Amino acid sequence: MTKEKFIENFKLLIIHLREITERFCFNEISENYKFILQPSDWNIREYLSEEENEYLKTWKKIQNKELSFEQVVAFFYKNGKTPKWADCNIYLTNSEKTIVKIEFSREFKEENEIYYTERGTGPFKAVVVTSSQNGANSEEKFDVNWKANLDKQKTESIVKKIIKIFK
Repeated sequence: MTKEKFIENFKLLIIHLREITERFCFNEISENYKFILQPSDWNIREYLSEEENEYLKTWKKIQNKELSFEQVVAFFYKNGKTPKWADCNIYLTNSEKTIVKIEFSREFKEENEIYYTERGTGPFKAVVVTSSQNGANSEEKFDVNWKANLDKQKTESIVKKIIKIFK
C-alpha cells in the first residue's frame, strides 16, 4: 500500500467513525482529533517477526499518550506495511477534542494481507463500543463517553484507596 492510499483510508475511517457514532450517540463530536494506540497485546510473541516484537518498546513508550493524525501515520506506516487490522472507536469527546482509541494488530502486513480493504478503510474499521447499561439495544442514543467516564471512576476509586492506606 502506498503511503498516500494509507492516509486516504485513514481519513475515510474518520468520516465513517463520525457517522456511525452520531447514529448511536448523542454527543457533539469535535473536529480536533487525537488518537490513543492500544496494541492487541503487550507480550513478546513467537508468531511476530523480530522487528514486530522489538516495536513493542515503542508501543510501551506511547501507551495512553494522545497522538496527532500525522504521528499515527508515522507509527503505522512502515515501508509499505501497516497493521493487519485496527479497530477504532471514539473513546471521549468534548468541545475541545475527540479522542479515538485504536486497538490494533501488532502484525505489519502488505496490502493484500490486511483487513477491511473492502470497506476502503483498510486496515481501519470504525466501531462504537456499547454496553448493556447504556441503552445500546434500545432506540435511545447513548453517551459515547461512558467508557471513559467509567475508567475515570475506577482510577479515582483506586487513588482514594491508596490515599487511605497511607493516611
